[in-house]
Amino acid sequence: MPRFAITPNEDNTGRVLTYDYKKPAYASTLSVKPNAFKTYIEPAVLTGAMTVNAVTTNAQEYDELVFILLSDTTSRTVTFGTNFKTTGTIAPAISKSATISFVFDGTNWLETGRAVMA
Repeated sequence: MPRFAITPNEDNTGRVLTYDYKKPAYASTLSVKPNAFKTYIEPAVLTGAMTVNAVTTNAQEYDELVFILLSDTTSRTVTFGTNFKTTGTIAPAISKSATISFVFDGTNWLETGRAVMA
């Protein structure tokens, strides 16, 4: 059941929704475990390629996940692996940022949009 379900005696004002912001160190493989209605993840500046995998044990349907990625003086490629369904890799331009967002369908994180600064 989604975190914002509207059933009798449940809060439908949005006050029960949770938000999280994580800023992990750069790693060539990053494992994320979102456990809030909306989670923002901003890894440290990308200094190499990165693969991101997701643990889905605490995710609920319709949870959202947003990555904010910043490349160093070289364009870096980020690949989304386990439990992600994307249209492909994302590569922020040299010293620029990119964002990519997902929604959880109960099994996988599905890409909903991306933006790459030119």
